[in-house]
Amino acid sequence: MKPLRALFVMSVRQSLPLRRTIALVTIQLAPAGIYVLTTASRTPQAGLEALVEIGATTLFALTIPVVSIVIGGSTFGVERRDQTLSFIALRPISRMALAAAKTSAAITAAFAINLVGAVALGIAQASRFGSPGVIIGLSIGTFIATAIYVSVTVPLGFLTDRAVIIGMAYLFLFENGAALALPGLATMSPWRIGFASFAATIDETLFVTSDLAESLDLSITKGLVSLLVALVVGLVLTTQMLRSRDLA
Repeated sequence: MKPLRALFVMSVRQSLPLRRTIALVTIQLAPAGIYVLTTASRTPQAGLEALVEIGATTLFALTIPVVSIVIGGSTFGVERRDQTLSFIALRPISRMALAAAKTSAAITAAFAINLVGAVALGIAQASRFGSPGVIIGLSIGTFIATAIYVSVTVPLGFLTDRAVIIGMAYLFLFENGAALALPGLATMSPWRIGFASFAATIDETLFVTSDLAESLDLSITKGLVSLLVALVVGLVLTTQMLRSRDLA
């Protein structure tokens, strides 16, 4: 247990060097800043509608994926760059436990950063219109989206040094491109799954006229199921690669 705990703590620290942490936190404060600037004279109902809009177009569709892909895609890339992966593999830890420790550390690090954005946006809304409950919903959706992205990009980062580039291409070309044009592809979009989980915690009438309502199933349960599937698949792939590929 101690080797796993030490590996987890070390991996979280590797994922959040000071400069990267400052840059990513700054990015995550953008949705709250946009919200404050655009809701100066709105009613409480209009303020909630703005929260949904900014959450969909900025927090979930942009900042959460970017942070998660950067951290998840570089989890094993850092080890390869520093030539420490083979050293870690020599520890008395099974390959599955190693994959789980690295993945959980990446999820923890990414969620810590993304939670800043979710809470900041929720506080901005609550301080202006008095609805602190949205913070819980935003946090739930943020965790689900973050964990799915990280679960997918950790094994991708093991395969290639270009995992972050590939992840960004998927985000902008498929999720914010093809899936926008073809709503049927929404189930393959992690940020939409996370956003649907958040949306399930607030007034669904806000989505009656929204294009998102046609392509999303507003359900926390389905979001958690998607997360579990992504996590299991990611762990299995990472474990297999740790067993079969050269770790030098």
